[in-house]
Amino acid sequence: MQGRDARGPTEAPGGARVVVVGAGFAGGSFLRTLPAPLRRPGETLLIDRADEHTFIPLIHEVAVGRVHPDTIRLPISPSRGAPHGFLRTQVAGVDLEGKVLRTASGDVRYRYLVLAPGSVAAPPPENLRDGFQTFWSLGDALELRGALNEAWREALRGGSRPGDLTVAIVGGGATGVELASEIAVLFDYLRRRTVRKPAEEPRVVLFEATDRLMGWLDPFFHRVAMEELGRLGVEVRLNTPVQNADDSGIAADGGRLPARTRIWATGVRAAPLVRDLPGEHDRGGRARVTEHLTLPDHPEVYVLGDGGAYEDPHLGPLAPVASLAVQQGPWVARDLKRRLRGASSRRGRPPFRFFDRGYAVSLGPESGAAVALGARLRGPAAQTLYRSIFLYYMKSRRGRLLTGADWAMERVGRVGFDAQEADRRPSGPRER
Repeated sequence: MQGRDARGPTEAPGGARVVVVGAGFAGGSFLRTLPAPLRRPGETLLIDRADEHTFIPLIHEVAVGRVHPDTIRLPISPSRGAPHGFLRTQVAGVDLEGKVLRTASGDVRYRYLVLAPGSVAAPPPENLRDGFQTFWSLGDALELRGALNEAWREALRGGSRPGDLTVAIVGGGATGVELASEIAVLFDYLRRRTVRKPAEEPRVVLFEATDRLMGWLDPFFHRVAMEELGRLGVEVRLNTPVQNADDSGIAADGGRLPARTRIWATGVRAAPLVRDLPGEHDRGGRARVTEHLTLPDHPEVYVLGDGGAYEDPHLGPLAPVASLAVQQGPWVARDLKRRLRGASSRRGRPPFRFFDRGYAVSLGPESGAAVALGARLRGPAAQTLYRSIFLYYMKSRRGRLLTGADWAMERVGRVGFDAQEADRRPSGPRER
């Protein structure tokens, strides 16, 4: 949950029948489908530490200047007359026995609690933390954009060191693959728009510790990604765990790669609020939930999205992806409607079941890979589907219009990258 922190926390109300923590994909979709009994003043309360939500799936496009950062900042503060209240504050913990949420603004009582606080980047091991930047927030994307721009400018001025135009990405999941594709296309864009040649050839190297990219997806994604990444010039090193890293490069597989930019993109883990809950958790800190998406010993507490570890009886453990979260939110709204009517049996409260519509991965602005309802797509068709999916998920007319405009202008220029300015020689001596 990212956002500007312009205002301090407000005073907490005494409580609400339903309290929702987090307005991302899961929490937001729940609030948009509230049943009528909960769409009254004082019935439902949203708590979030920010007044805007960052559309995380597009941060890799922010990092390379294809999308403006303000485009993916979506307001979550409800307008006057909204069907729920809003408290902007930090949540410190949950008293499950007392049914009380501890916040920086005071205690909030609840009858039902919907926890959807999102996730945080999985950090590198302790011995590698000083050598990498994580990539999971808008702040991470802006930091990377600045680093790439500065590295390119210095390379054009002839003052770069070996590896200054090398980007090493650790993690062959969807985030790492999409980011590697975008950076490779960015370097090609900058090369074609500058007269002078950089002091060294840019390189993008993707490290994956296993033998497959995006191992939790259909092998089709790995095959297409390997082909497309190769076409873009990305070096993919499978079965290559990283052993060491510092500010000049990384060591892996018995060799050393000089790399000024080093990104750790190995996935996410549950937010601290969820990791601190009692009960069983998976390796990523997600709380194990029942077939009704509730804590086993506290059926009044739902844990959704990236925080809940749900195992589908047919598909097995489900990955923390947006397509799961946007199905869970409306399902919980329906389940609460049934519970408020007194339903308690399995027939009256059917369990949650995930409908697998497929998945899409972007492989640069003009390509991708997708499996949708049994159909396999690649290239521009997959990229079109990818964009359609995320415009749908955005749920904001303003966000959709701005994103579409950014994509339409991507051939004209990149936000944060002025190729003509970078191509000019400095007028005087410049300190490094």
